[in-house]
Amino acid sequence: MARFTFSAGNARALARAPLYGLGALAARLVPRDPARWVFGSGIGVGEGAFALWELCRDRDPERRLVWLASSDDELADAIARGMRAVPTRSIHGFWETLRAGVVVVTHGLGDVNRYGSSRAVVVQLWHGIPLKRLHLDTGAALRLPLMGSLPGARALMARLYRAGSSRITLFPVASELVAARIRSAFGLPRSRVRVLGDPRDDVLLRGDAAARRASARALVESAVGPLPEGARVVLYAPTWRDGEPDPAIPTEEEWRAIGAWAERADAVLLIRSHPLGAGSYARGPELTPRVRLMGRGRLTDATPALPALDAIVTDYSSIAFDAAIAGVPSVFFAPDLARYLSSRGLYTPYRSFSGDDPAASWEQTLSRLDGLLAEGPERVAGLAHAAWLRDEHVDRLDGHATERVRAAILTLLGEGPEPADLEVAPERSVVIDAVTIEEESIVVEGRSSALVGSIALVGPRQTLSGALETLDDRFLARIPLLASRWGSEPLAAPSGAYALELTLDGATRATKRATIVARMPGASLTPLARIEVAADRGTLVVSLSAPLPDDERGPAGQRRLEVEYRRRDAVPERAVFLESFYAQTAACNPLAIDRELARSHPDVVRYWSVVDRSIAVPEGGVPIVEGSAEWWRVRADARVLVVNDWLRKRWRPRAHQTVLQTWHGTMLKRLALDRDGVGLRTRIAVRRESARWSILLAQNPYAASILRRAYGFRGPVWIEGYPRNDLLLTGDRAAVRARIGIAEGVTAVLYAPTWRDDRTEIVDYLDLPGFATALAELPGDHVLLVRGHSRTLRFGRDLEAPGLIDVTTFPSMSELLLAADVVVTDYSSIMFDATATDAPLVLFLPDLEHYRRDLRGFYFDVTTEAPGPVVTDGNALLDALRDIATGAAGTDPVALAAWRERFNPLDDGGAAGRVVARMAASGMLG
Repeated sequence: MARFTFSAGNARALARAPLYGLGALAARLVPRDPARWVFGSGIGVGEGAFALWELCRDRDPERRLVWLASSDDELADAIARGMRAVPTRSIHGFWETLRAGVVVVTHGLGDVNRYGSSRAVVVQLWHGIPLKRLHLDTGAALRLPLMGSLPGARALMARLYRAGSSRITLFPVASELVAARIRSAFGLPRSRVRVLGDPRDDVLLRGDAAARRASARALVESAVGPLPEGARVVLYAPTWRDGEPDPAIPTEEEWRAIGAWAERADAVLLIRSHPLGAGSYARGPELTPRVRLMGRGRLTDATPALPALDAIVTDYSSIAFDAAIAGVPSVFFAPDLARYLSSRGLYTPYRSFSGDDPAASWEQTLSRLDGLLAEGPERVAGLAHAAWLRDEHVDRLDGHATERVRAAILTLLGEGPEPADLEVAPERSVVIDAVTIEEESIVVEGRSSALVGSIALVGPRQTLSGALETLDDRFLARIPLLASRWGSEPLAAPSGAYALELTLDGATRATKRATIVARMPGASLTPLARIEVAADRGTLVVSLSAPLPDDERGPAGQRRLEVEYRRRDAVPERAVFLESFYAQTAACNPLAIDRELARSHPDVVRYWSVVDRSIAVPEGGVPIVEGSAEWWRVRADARVLVVNDWLRKRWRPRAHQTVLQTWHGTMLKRLALDRDGVGLRTRIAVRRESARWSILLAQNPYAASILRRAYGFRGPVWIEGYPRNDLLLTGDRAAVRARIGIAEGVTAVLYAPTWRDDRTEIVDYLDLPGFATALAELPGDHVLLVRGHSRTLRFGRDLEAPGLIDVTTFPSMSELLLAADVVVTDYSSIMFDATATDAPLVLFLPDLEHYRRDLRGFYFDVTTEAPGPVVTDGNALLDALRDIATGAAGTDPVALAAWRERFNPLDDGGAAGRVVARMAASGMLG
């Protein structure tokens, strides 16, 4: 079959838009018959659609059940099973879909005749618990060929995805955790995504284990031939790579090693490559009978075969969840982990999914299989991890999901009342029966069948640990909403959703799963935050947001405040309004200017714009929450606004005000009007924004000329060096390293990539925990500091691994540069700051051509002018760091001198003083 890619598939979807319209029109004219049901599955006769068809065949003989087949082989298979079947892409298929009252699919509307699905009861039985991000949750799914980088292309595809998803009436899922992912990915309301279980997995739960294993082994042998008596059976099932070749296809040498291992282990390796994958595994069976292919052509649906396995090898496939339900442990083999994470993304950190230790080569995979197949601690750990995967992701393990789905469909058709217990899952080992909101804490009470060892609210960038009291099976936890970060005074926790997580006695991993019977308290407004509590994701979720009262929240509240702001007569105040990176931190050039103002003009009031109460502002600074009435007032009254990015929201200049735009870095990547393909709307927005600025600050003459052109800025440009870099020459390095937690004598390698226009989270072209482990093998002691860009701050979660400190939330990038012994970045402007220190600079550019061609483009060829090593893969980066550690290589002194002359001539420790002196001399401070 032709290889599928998201971009090609999306292009076809756009081309089919008129046919969808004609189908929708036909659906208004042709009545649907509730007694006619059509079924289809993207893999052929199988998955949950077939399980539901079998049940309806036995329970509903009066209904017309039709299987829609996408190929001649599938049509023949369906007819051989005694099914009424027609080709999907035919007039007959269109008519059957158009007349059906119920349409059942597993992969999407293309499983049936997509043009006839409008206005039917569409039941979407997904084909596995999602680990990979789906549809609206991943930029990879919104690609378009050729026009994909144009403004609005992704938004257009997102609208099309939502339009298709809007046809889904019922989306059964395995658990509340999965329901949250599906609602997000498909843009569906809670009422349509229901925890009924996965019909496809019922076969893994019916009958006793011995019978399931015998039946599954017979199924495997019917597909691949007789297996050696007593041989262990291992399945290798990789997922697809959006049309790219599978990177794990063994070399000739690896195939021979696999064959030798299988003989020694008395095992048979079954290979089931993804039907949309690219590349061939045919060489393995040619070399040894211990390797057998079990693709879709031999066995349509692999799920019923899982109980025959002793182990499974996979990468990012949802088959690991199905195997866990069957009690089969997994070896996780991810040779392209960094690249896959950066292109597709996952709903949960891969190391949690894989048990912390994924293999990166066939050699490692075979070694892990040895441990997993032998009786001992490694197999015990593998089975325990499988049980954790199952228990965290599946709410019911009773084998009756298909019956519940059928009952829900009949209710939707009005053919019977909905059973009261349709979605009542068995009570979990942890039950939360009381939740109380206090001013500075959340109190959680409940009971547990196992001793609760710890309890916390876990958010993307913060964990709030609770003080725990236990008595018999009861527990009470008071979880503070204040936290100290990086040596600060206790501050409110950052805004976001925090899920309850517990460790239980005897468990190998923490769990987020709990039965919530507590009555949820209403939203509460405290001085710290607005607090909302809900039962979601199969656990307790506490959502924190800025402490704005109801009349200041949301679009309506902000419109009212803006109207007042525009109408009121400002009262000039000898004050400075400071904002850094959209109020997400108090840092960069505004922070350095604040320090100098506090020293030289202590009578000037310094207001700091902050997104919430989690932001630490300098001593003497006054935090004002973005969007509050006071925030709007200060924006009107302050004499000076100092910002390092766009002002955002609508701002009305006043006669007494000056806007000092400090910007946030000298640029390598193209900005604003200099970018290719900039549309009219963006051009208008750029010029409107730059017209708000009174003065523009530049680090050097090179940056001044680019900023003036890229933003069409006609006002004065101050070239004074960067105030934020004063710290690099005057700061207390030892004190900063102590705050971060860097031990004396340890080499700190700072990895700080910039953001990408096509994703929200930090790029991960390195397996960062694994890279930290590799650093430990270099001469001397090393620690890896990982710094996500400010634009990724609200996405992803902090990494935790030996030898690694995630400093994404550390407030000052300048202090991180001061603390670092080696700086690794890509296209970030910190390359122009780091050279003000003596720390070696390494540029790691794994996506150089993609970034240059598709995302931004560059102002000059950094690969030829960089003062340090330039590398494009992780092994080369490790080699460069080894050379630096041993003194074999490092910074080129001639290139560094030329670089500093061009970019750092004024980074001398006095830039903030010069800027504030000019502010005062020009009368800006009043």
